[in-house]
Amino acid sequence: MIGIIHRAIRDTRAAAAVEMALILPMAFALLFTTMEAGYYFQTEHKAIKYVREGARYASRNRFAYFDCSGTGALRDPATGPTAAAMQTQIRNVTLSGTVDGTNSRIADWEAGDITITVSCDSGYGTGLYRTLEDGAAPIVTVSTRFDYTPILGMLGFDVGNIDVVAQAQAAVAGL
Repeated sequence: MIGIIHRAIRDTRAAAAVEMALILPMAFALLFTTMEAGYYFQTEHKAIKYVREGARYASRNRFAYFDCSGTGALRDPATGPTAAAMQTQIRNVTLSGTVDGTNSRIADWEAGDITITVSCDSGYGTGLYRTLEDGAAPIVTVSTRFDYTPILGMLGFDVGNIDVVAQAQAAVAGL
C-alpha cells in the first residue's frame, strides 16, 4: 500500500493539468473583472462626455430662457420655443447628439435620467452679463444618473445596483 502511494506522489505526468485546473478559475475571474471594469469606465466616460455636450448646447441659448431674478429656472421667452421644448432639446442633444433625439448613445439610458437645472452667479456683473437686468450669470447644470448595464449580466452574474453618474456645468453665453 505504501509503495502505491510513493509511486503516485512521484508520478508528475498530470501535474500540468492539475495546475491548469487550479489556476483557470482565478484567471477567468481576473479576466472578466478586468473586462467589466473597463466597460464600466468606458460607459462612465461616454456619459461625462455627452453631459458636457448637453451643457454646452444649453449654454448657447438666449438669455431670455433663463430666469435669474426669481426661480433660477428655465422660463418661456417672448418668442421662440417654450422652456419645455428647450429642455427636451437639451435632453435630446445630451442623449443622442441630435436635437430630435433619435437613438440613445448608451444602452438603457433614457431622457428621464437627465436633469437640467439653472443657478445664477451674481459675481459676474461685467462683460456679457452687464446688460442683464439682475447682473447675474445663468449657469446651466446638466446631470444624469442611470443604471449601469453590465456585460457580465449576459452571463448570469448579478452585478446590479451600480449607477453611472455624470454632471457638467456651463455659463450661458446668450448667443
